[in-house]
Amino acid sequence: MGKWAVARWEQNEYEHRGARGSSERRARSRFFDGRILLDILTWNWNLRVAVDPKATRPKAPFPGLDYGRDFTIRARVRAPKALRGKSMTVTLSPFGPRVRFGRGGLQQVGRLDVLAPGGEIDFEATLMLPEEAVAATSLASAWRHLDIWTFDEGPRSARVESYSFAADIHPNVRPWADAE
Repeated sequence: MGKWAVARWEQNEYEHRGARGSSERRARSRFFDGRILLDILTWNWNLRVAVDPKATRPKAPFPGLDYGRDFTIRARVRAPKALRGKSMTVTLSPFGPRVRFGRGGLQQVGRLDVLAPGGEIDFEATLMLPEEAVAATSLASAWRHLDIWTFDEGPRSARVESYSFAADIHPNVRPWADAE
């Protein structure tokens, strides 16, 4: 599955130790305080297939056929406490091996946006998912929580530094997740 940064949980801290420099980026965080924990309500795997004569790239696996797939998650914010109960739609968008990250490539794995007040959904996120990991989403029925770490936050959006799925909330995070 390639090189993946591994989230390391500290015994006395409730924060993610991400890539080098993330502590400086996190210091600039504003709206989401650098982290948001979601309870997953539903999963949906979308597949779109259409005839498109313009889709004739030289190395296209199916010339003339345009297709795409993504996963849509409906979730509710569990933490931070100030946002608890807000709704979010998360789209996992698969990408191929040509996408590069880090130096000379993308500096984030997604984006999180605040939607207009009064709508059915409060937040929307798009997270990049390696195509190699699409098969792992068969575990989706076991994953009940999504943890998202953000940076470069503004009043209406944030870039996503990393994310992880879990069946249960880690014991070190539970006090933050269940704060009253």
